[in-house]
Amino acid sequence: MGKKYVLLLAILMCLNSLFAISNFAALFTMINPSATDVAFGLNSGAANIWNTSPLSVWINPAKLGYHKGFAFGYSDDPYLEDTFSSIYHRSSYISYGWNGIGILLPAPSSKSRWGTVMSYGEQDIFDETGVLIGTFESYDACSKFAVGINTLEFVSNFIHNENISSLQYYGDLSVGFNYDIIYSKLAPQGYGETELQPRSPANAHSTGIGLIGRISPLEIIQVLVRHLNFDITCGFYWLNPFETEIEYTNDKDPLPYGTTSAFAGRIALLNSGLFRDNTLQFLENFSQNFISVYYSQDNTQYGKEEEYHNPGEWGEGFEITFLDIFSYRKGYYSDPIGEIKGETEGFGINFNYCDLIQLQYNYVEFPGGGLQLKQEKADFLIRLDFLQIYGLLN
Repeated sequence: MGKKYVLLLAILMCLNSLFAISNFAALFTMINPSATDVAFGLNSGAANIWNTSPLSVWINPAKLGYHKGFAFGYSDDPYLEDTFSSIYHRSSYISYGWNGIGILLPAPSSKSRWGTVMSYGEQDIFDETGVLIGTFESYDACSKFAVGINTLEFVSNFIHNENISSLQYYGDLSVGFNYDIIYSKLAPQGYGETELQPRSPANAHSTGIGLIGRISPLEIIQVLVRHLNFDITCGFYWLNPFETEIEYTNDKDPLPYGTTSAFAGRIALLNSGLFRDNTLQFLENFSQNFISVYYSQDNTQYGKEEEYHNPGEWGEGFEITFLDIFSYRKGYYSDPIGEIKGETEGFGINFNYCDLIQLQYNYVEFPGGGLQLKQEKADFLIRLDFLQIYGLLN
């Protein structure tokens, strides 16, 4: 009697239903690991320079140009936990930023892999008579490496010019590049007469190019600079510009490719001078801003519009933050092709002492499509500025 093989059709179909383009392989690489960015419309945050978690670099490597010190970020997403309890998506990364240049490196995550892991759990495989043939554990992984350079700040390290330094008050431009190593270990492809015929693990790579521009118009109006900051940013990210593929045995499938364009703005009322009472001045050690309001909008186009008739994905959101400590976030996401739309909502708790030591927790709820009404994601951040700490100690 012939024997059949069982693939992860149910699970992979779940992933397909969550994205507009379902004929891509390695769909897990389209999942944003940052709970903060997800709160602004799911696959968002390409222009959010204020989210300096290593996880946020996933959506645009140019963000690294705004990173300071050493940071470690970890996120846990019990993916579709109401439908499949054994599925999860985890990411673990470190970044280091200094004088306008930042790098991103993967950290230990899960399944003895570094960076991002999408686990599909264990699958029991049976023959046609219902006899258990074997159990297989499937997962995908991606290790992301990236570099970002804030051009004006980086150049000022070598050319000491007052004009260059003053320009940084009014705006800047950051560029970034990422290189992803993708590993896929899925269930066996089929069976021989007596045993499993394992599917060879697949390896591939993908790249990305990002840009972020910032302008600060209030810096020109000196009378308002004293207590207000207002910044506008525009971001662009080109995912997989070479449209690379991944090969499973004898089949090649395209990796996700496309572009994201974004706009963001943030206005903040500064703390400086507001806390004249000595009992309240200690708050300035933890917060530069008394209150800040942020808004962003992201548009993502995966694949070729003329080929897939894909109008793209769209998300927007806002954040209000008190004393740089507590943030409330609300957003909306729309994916016409994937037939997913709905609100995103989350919060963040942040403790940042004099830009030397920072601890952060973020949580978000977002739409899961037809399979699950709501999904959850949480992430953590630890940041240390070793150079400033060393300077204070000496």
